[in-house]
Amino acid sequence: MRAAIEESELVTKKDLQIELAPIKADLNLLKWMMGALIALGIANFSK
Repeated sequence: MRAAIEESELVTKKDLQIELAPIKADLNLLKWMMGALIALGIANFSK
């Protein structure tokens, strides 16, 4: 027995991109911050 799926319940690729945009922005910020921390650590270690 299959349940009928209405078109409004389906998730499109565009819906997913809109929902994930804030998470992507946060990850880009985290990558930048981690890069800066690693660079500082390497600079301190190499002294």
